[in-house]
Formats: sequence, C-alpha cells, structure tokens
Amino acid sequence: MCQNAVPMLPRSRVLASFFALSAVACVAVSGCAADAGDGSDEAPDGETSSTEEEIVSERQLMGSELPAKTLALTYDDGPGPRTGELADYLAQHGVPGTFFINGMKLPGRQAMVDKVIGRGHLLANHTQHHLQLTKLSSANVLKEVSDTDAIVRAEQPGGPFLIRAPFGAWNGAIAKNLNATSMKKYVGSVFWDIGGELTATSAADWDCWGKGLSITHCGDLYMSEIHARKRGIVLMHDIHGKSVDMTKYILPKLIAEGYKFVKLQDVPSIKRALASAGEPDQGCQSATLGRSVAENVCVEARRDSKWYRCVDGEWIGSAGAADAKCTQRFPL
Repeated sequence: MCQNAVPMLPRSRVLASFFALSAVACVAVSGCAADAGDGSDEAPDGETSSTEEEIVSERQLMGSELPAKTLALTYDDGPGPRTGELADYLAQHGVPGTFFINGMKLPGRQAMVDKVIGRGHLLANHTQHHLQLTKLSSANVLKEVSDTDAIVRAEQPGGPFLIRAPFGAWNGAIAKNLNATSMKKYVGSVFWDIGGELTATSAADWDCWGKGLSITHCGDLYMSEIHARKRGIVLMHDIHGKSVDMTKYILPKLIAEGYKFVKLQDVPSIKRALASAGEPDQGCQSATLGRSVAENVCVEARRDSKWYRCVDGEWIGSAGAADAKCTQRFPL
C-alpha cells in the first residue's frame, strides 16, 4: 500500500515516500539527465529539487535503520545499454541490486531486463515515462504506474512490488488514488539516503556527468557520503554508462572496507511496509509503524525523531504530548 508523508529535513537530507503508495507532496532530486558521450542513447531529462516544505519524512521509505556499514544499491531510469553488464557485475560480487525501470525504455532492451531477473536482482516500478506524478491527473497517474507494472508483473509475478516516484514527487492524493486500484500492491514511494545531491562531500551521479566530473571524482564523493552516513539506500542511474563504471570503481573499495549489501526488500522500513501491503487505507501511512493510521493519530518518526499528526490524509508537524488534537500517540 502506498504511503503518506511528514514535513521533513532540508534538501541535503532529502527523503522518500513509503508503503504501498504513500502521501503528501514531496519533490526531491532524483537524477536522470542523459550522460553525454558515455554510451547512453537517451535525451537529457530535466531535474527539479524540492523546497524544504515539500519534503516529508514519515511517509518516506529509507534505509536509516540498517546496521552500520550496510547498503542497498538501487538504479533508476533504465534499462540502459549497459544494464545487463551491471547486473552481471553485481552478481559476480554477490551484491543484490534493485532496478527501478521506466517502461518506455524497454523496447529493444528486453534482454537487459531478463538479465536483471536472471541474475537474481529485483525489478521495480519507476513509471512509464518518468513524469512528475504530482502534476498529472488521477487517470494518468494510474496509467503511468500500471503500464510499467505490466512489465514488472510479467517478469516478477510473485513480487515484491516496489515503486519509486520520478523526482521523488509523491503526495496523499496519489497514494489514495493508487490504493483504490489493483496498484495498491505497490509499496512506496522508496526514497534514498545516499546519492541525491552533488556537494563538496556528496554526489548525485546524473549531476556529476552533467557538470563534467570524472568517474573517480564522482565515485570519491559517493564514498565520502557513504562514510558519513554509514548505512542506507544508495541511488544511482543505470541509464548512464559512467554510472556503471563508477559502480565498478566504488564497489571493490566498499567490499574491502567491510560493507555488506542487502536486498531492498530487507530494508527495515520497506519490510514493514510490505507486511501491510494491500491492507485498507485508514488515512495516513506511517513509515515508522509500517501500517496505516487514522485521522489525528500522532507518530514520532524514526527518521528524524519529530512528531507528526495525520490530517486529511497528509502528515503535518505536531507537538506530540502537547498536541491536544492527537487521539492516539505512538512514541519511539
């Protein structure tokens, strides 16, 4: 079932929605600009970043609860020309990957998707055309998700079914819409902890390539952020050949440093969400509790230890114990 959201941290700590379709508007940087000259044949995609007010945490499925030195690798916007090569490389190192695909990229690349499945990785839904869902009608949102679901379902009929909204853009209306259809089987929107922003100490691969950074420079920035956060869901984009090469640059380093790699469905917040997928939507989906809660229920979020209250299907900031409107409270 899709999830709801809660007002969140500044852009440098961007989050993502959760459960079989979460709620509240959230737009975050999730790169997909084309990689000029690296073997990708895609046209550039524009990227947007969210304001602090648009980013929310209680609906975001992230990896902050993983043990230290534990990562889940995710790749967006494929399948690309080298997705099969990447799937092979990860499997050779015993590392599971999750590939959030855009259905429109499939023609001519079925073999890439077959390789992802054949090598034991997870296929997931990144919608058909990589459009910002918060700007689409309910009917078009459903079509964007269901068209790519047809591909995912054919390859992976038993699930698990995970979704990541393009640009991280997700809200309560989207969640409610999808949860009223057969797409309620999806858990999401899945966000990321690492790889969302290019700074002096962190990186977003698509932005690295757009700004002309080398593979080693971008890879070193990913390593810097990984060292700082110590755990989490890592975002990269297999549509870019340079991102495949960067994976080959950083993965041996991470393995040598003792990092472990888990399947995305084993990330605690996602595992909780999967356990409640398909259950009735009471109002707001809580990433902390792993289930839906009713109007005016208050939850202390695992992600930022702040309190949020469910109001009209969305999460808003709450004073917790001092909030007289809370009908029920769930502290950490």
